[in-house]
Amino acid sequence: MLYENRVYTAVPGKLPALNNRFANHTLGFFEQYEIGIMGFWTDEIGISNQLTYILTFDDMADRSKKWGPFAADPKRLQVFAETEVDGPLVAVVENSFMRLTPYSPEPQLSSKVQELRVYDALPGRMSALHDRFSNHTMALFEKHGIQNIAYWTEDVGTSNRLVYMLGYESLGDREKSWASFGADPDWQKARAASEEDGPIVRESRHRILRLTAYSPR
Repeated sequence: MLYENRVYTAVPGKLPALNNRFANHTLGFFEQYEIGIMGFWTDEIGISNQLTYILTFDDMADRSKKWGPFAADPKRLQVFAETEVDGPLVAVVENSFMRLTPYSPEPQLSSKVQELRVYDALPGRMSALHDRFSNHTMALFEKHGIQNIAYWTEDVGTSNRLVYMLGYESLGDREKSWASFGADPDWQKARAASEEDGPIVRESRHRILRLTAYSPR
């Protein structure tokens, strides 16, 4: 399964209109062309004018077969023209293609709040990062009430990048869970052992997301 992660940065003041277009039109076109949908999110904590969504395809050939007709659909083009009479809604579009790691669960969005985290590993340290997550971190997340939703590597993009999504029932639960996880002696031991040959992660960043009202679960 191929996952396409798309991030739209809206023109200032245009995020509500962008969400309306997805809710009332684009979602229907995706369904018409059998484009799989994992979810649509806006930032709870992060950049206030961004829409993030993840689509699913069998593979890149399947994407090409579906995306071409979707993009060329005359009704879709008409809708886009009508919704952009006063100017474009989107300033920047970013996308990346991802595949689940062997240790990732099948994504299930049962929590109320999601967190998307991106780790860029140091050169030669990607295997150690995968080993730490698969053998230690995931179980410790579950122990402390953090839901493992999905773990991906980029199929087209940055080769030393791990992208993963976690789930929580609330922001308060997230704070409590991370505090107890960070203080867990088993985590501290696993982290120290994995970094005997030096640090693993060069850079990490995260965003707290909440599903839009129109997102399928």
